[in-house]
Amino acid sequence: MRSKNKKIIFSLIIIILLLIALIILMLTGVIGKKEKSTNETSKQKSSVETSQIIKYYKSMIGDFEEARHEYSVVDINDDNIPELLIYTHGIIGNTIIGNLNIYSYDENLGNIDNNYIVFVGTINGQFDKDTILYKMNDGTLLSVSGNMGYEIVSSYTLVNDWIVRKSYTTKEVEEYMTGDQEITFKPCTDTSLLDDYK
Repeated sequence: MRSKNKKIIFSLIIIILLLIALIILMLTGVIGKKEKSTNETSKQKSSVETSQIIKYYKSMIGDFEEARHEYSVVDINDDNIPELLIYTHGIIGNTIIGNLNIYSYDENLGNIDNNYIVFVGTINGQFDKDTILYKMNDGTLLSVSGNMGYEIVSSYTLVNDWIVRKSYTTKEVEEYMTGDQEITFKPCTDTSLLDDYK
């Protein structure tokens, strides 16, 4: 009887070990496929040089000649594809309004008529003349708006080619928060940021 129980226990141990080995092999294969898929996606996203993307952006900002349009260019998520930021501001009644539209270049989502420039989202509401935008080293944008000892801080990231707010805080402070790299905006009639982009 003991011998039979030992055989059953031994068989169960062997089955469990085989199942563990199978799970490990499956997980390793899935992880490898995910890494390969991510690499393929970033390669397929753009087969053109950054300089060509900058030319497309330069052509696009030519459509924004009014003084209320400003732009910047920054690689938000460090994927070697710069994003174009168009800041539109003005006054409605006594209210200063401002919003920031963000565009990127993606051959999978765009079409030949617009040179594959795709809209990836808007930052509005908190974005006005008192707002400073920073590019953070972790691949996010940090929006800091300070006024009379209060600050509003929002953090944004690109998720599946769409800009998403990760966090939002408002509080009373003595010193306003700063980020890693302040993003400079220029009027759309001044192409120097695109000319100097590296």
